[in-house]
Amino acid sequence: MALENVMKRIKRAFTSVSVITYVLVVIFGTGSWIAVNGLWVELPIIVQEIPESWSLPSYLTVIIQMANIAPLAFTLGNKFFPRVVHEIPVIYVSLGIGAASCVLLAFFWKETSYIAGAERSTTLLALCFFLSMVDCTSSVTFLPYMAIFREVYMSPYFGGEGLSGLLPSLVALGQGVGGGTHTSCPTESPTQAPLNATNGTSANNTDPGGRGPGPNFPAEGFFWFLAGMMLASGLAFLGLNYLPLAKRQQVKKNYDENGQEAQSNDQTIELVADNEQKDSRQNSHDNEDHAVESLSTSGTVFLLVILALVSGLSNGVIPAIQSYACIPYSYYIYHLTLTLSNIANPVTCFVFPFIRTTSTVIIAVLSCIYFGMCTYILIVASQSPNVFISVSAVAVVTYVKVAIGGIMREKGRKHLLWYGVSVQAGSCAGALAIFAPKQDRFYS
Repeated sequence: MALENVMKRIKRAFTSVSVITYVLVVIFGTGSWIAVNGLWVELPIIVQEIPESWSLPSYLTVIIQMANIAPLAFTLGNKFFPRVVHEIPVIYVSLGIGAASCVLLAFFWKETSYIAGAERSTTLLALCFFLSMVDCTSSVTFLPYMAIFREVYMSPYFGGEGLSGLLPSLVALGQGVGGGTHTSCPTESPTQAPLNATNGTSANNTDPGGRGPGPNFPAEGFFWFLAGMMLASGLAFLGLNYLPLAKRQQVKKNYDENGQEAQSNDQTIELVADNEQKDSRQNSHDNEDHAVESLSTSGTVFLLVILALVSGLSNGVIPAIQSYACIPYSYYIYHLTLTLSNIANPVTCFVFPFIRTTSTVIIAVLSCIYFGMCTYILIVASQSPNVFISVSAVAVVTYVKVAIGGIMREKGRKHLLWYGVSVQAGSCAGALAIFAPKQDRFYS
């Protein structure tokens, strides 16, 4: 009986799915965090050429948190001026800024200015700020935009978001960042273990104590790759808005040529979700659909709090701590964990439709399991690194995030907006919470 329900759910989920639209959503999703993730994995090469050296990660951590002013501005603007400030034009502008910033990085990332008695990488830091604003804003624009598509396209979006961490890592490996030696990590330099305090990617990939062989291609080539991925994401977004086969996958098609809804932005997209829920009720009496519809306000808040907590751990705390677990061991162990974790993220997203849940109890239990895994990583990992635990933790937290995202998608655009706000708020809090203690506990 259970197997029959699962097969029925899979068949219903993938009925009339457009493969081209599916691929476009994946490519669109990669544009969410690929720029910032790319910067972190490229750090071992960048720091060798700039005056900040391995102090750069500290600067980037602050820059990324400052960039949260962009999603805050969008949220407020969309709240008070919904006809002017809404997702579609903001996404176009964001992807354009992201692609342009990556191109400028390829030409000017080494440029410095003499400020306050020292050389500063002003161009690099300024462009990193723009890229951080683009990626932070994606949390509150990309997800609400996906409300106009059928629910089945949420998983490929999250899969694309996961690929935004995997693809730069694979390119960096091909570039020669963080060679796969089994030598132990040095333990004295206090600035050698950078973290991505916003989206869960650490850059402790090479030995700063010795340069070893040069990369297979320069940082400029890597920045061109990032620019190409941002451009591809923009073209995919263009296709999702204008290709007839993509439009047919939208649950309501009452948008004008500029992407502005016929009614007010909030009201129309809410109607999109509402109408899809009504159609779902007519075509299926699935208990999980009714569970989502009957979820109370307190239940929604509970899920958003869980989302903020797991985001704070997965995007802020764990990336900061995980790199230090390799200190008594080797970069090989750390690289293996990082690579497998980056693979586990998109794989979990793509598999989610087959094991989908909307149960708050199951999500809460999985969250508790993840908290236990994080406790293990925090307390025990530095003494006994366990790749399986770290990779499993990524799979569990990814499942929790996608499950909550699916529930918020069923409840409408506003809930997806709050989903993004919770992710950014939790990530920011986690990064700031671990940043100061990290200086005292892990650098001593």
